[in-house]
Amino acid sequence: MSRWPWLLIVVGGLALFIALRDWNRVDGSPSERFATAGEPDLFMQDATITQFDDDGAVRYKLVSAEVRHYEDEGLTRLVAPNLTLNRAPQPPWFARANHGFVRDTDTPSGKTAEVILLREDVHLEQRNPNRFEITAPTLRIYPNRQFAETDQPVIIDTAAGRSSAVGLSGDLNTGLLTLSSSATHRVHTIVLPAQFKRATAKSSQ
Repeated sequence: MSRWPWLLIVVGGLALFIALRDWNRVDGSPSERFATAGEPDLFMQDATITQFDDDGAVRYKLVSAEVRHYEDEGLTRLVAPNLTLNRAPQPPWFARANHGFVRDTDTPSGKTAEVILLREDVHLEQRNPNRFEITAPTLRIYPNRQFAETDQPVIIDTAAGRSSAVGLSGDLNTGLLTLSSSATHRVHTIVLPAQFKRATAKSSQ
């Protein structure tokens, strides 16, 4: 048997491995990619980070299985982060992911604001008064502004049905979200049949 077919298989497998590795890499800045390869200045396990407002109220609580902080890059890497974003007196938002980063970013007004970048199997949900869950590959959350955004495909599950879009941005304080579409992918919504039954039952009463 010729050795060339086996050589093609090996080369093709190597190319596929490189492609998948690049595809799974965080879509962050060069400093974020560099920080993941260097030694951290601070390392903690099972850590809890609590951020307070000026009036002393808890703005958010971030629990992570591992925390690696890189001082020169101003970047903190997270493993299995769980975020509770408070917005009292309204119910909080809960977010979780396989990995994440915390860093500062410049705002259009010239000020610096903290951003939490979640990636890989990201879930953002509100449990009360009704279930509302957003699923996406990556999600950026700005705790100070109570704002979230992503340019990756998203799925929104509610008690009424499911919607999908190519991106999302929204105010988490008011719950007003904007879904994005493209020329090839429109915003798509499926309404559960049970919702029609409930509406019919209410109208007949």
